[in-house]
Amino acid sequence: MSERDDGGARARAAPSAARRALAAIAACVWALGADAAPVALVNPGFESTRPGAEGGPEGWTAIQHAGEESYDFALDSGRKKGGTQSLRITRIGPEPYGTVMQVIDATPLAGKTVRLSAWMRTEGIPESGRGGAGLVLTAMRGSSILAHDFMKRGRLRGDTEWRRVSVELALPARTTRLEAGATLEGAGTAWVDDFELEVVER
Repeated sequence: MSERDDGGARARAAPSAARRALAAIAACVWALGADAAPVALVNPGFESTRPGAEGGPEGWTAIQHAGEESYDFALDSGRKKGGTQSLRITRIGPEPYGTVMQVIDATPLAGKTVRLSAWMRTEGIPESGRGGAGLVLTAMRGSSILAHDFMKRGRLRGDTEWRRVSVELALPARTTRLEAGATLEGAGTAWVDDFELEVVER
């Protein structure tokens, strides 16, 4: 084979090598996106104006620690990450925490790890102390709590702009009920928007 012919062979081989490289990159991208499977939530971005349980947004239940009304839950069109509105939680009384949550049938999720993500922002939350805003996941069987993560270590405090936060929980094999949502503990205001729940492959 002449030197010219050899160069032609190399030129013909180059596209093939390029195609293999692109295929490898595509496979890596696919693999990165395939490590989680979405779990459907009702009204994850608080776009619905229909009422839910006990006057909360559709699909969500707003609760607080027992006692006098201490947390106000309201849709807020002035502060939102996506869509037309978010959910705002504001402390207005002495009780220690207020939580908005959605209940999911976790029977098909038992034994798996789930990840809850959302956008949050805060205002007027003390920088010190035990309070703060964060996400919550609680695995239950009936009324018994089997496992939970209340994002104690990564809670938002002070005045913050919109930030993507997440929390993961390994669901025990006996789990039948999953509670997923956001909480504000202590003083201040927190906004939450655009929830996502996923099963994480391990």
